[in-house]
Amino acid sequence: MKAHKMEVTVPEDHQVEIRLPEDFPEGPAEVIVLAGSPEEKTDEQTRQQMLQFLQRLRTLQRTPEEERILDEFDEFRRQHPIDFTSRPA
Repeated sequence: MKAHKMEVTVPEDHQVEIRLPEDFPEGPAEVIVLAGSPEEKTDEQTRQQMLQFLQRLRTLQRTPEEERILDEFDEFRRQHPIDFTSRPA
């Protein structure tokens, strides 16, 4: 599969013309148009992705070693409290 990415500005008439490189293969192709950039996610989209990831983490099987580490983590946090919300002056 061959891909070609380019940035364009969509004009008022909403018509975009693209020219592919000479080495791009002829034949059937699929065109996908994305508006905005991947960095422009809303807070809600980000929150939903994080929740989906956390749900997936809950379903993963852990090894006995991972279980032991998780069991000991609370004790470690009690012995070594760190406030990640504070910022250096």
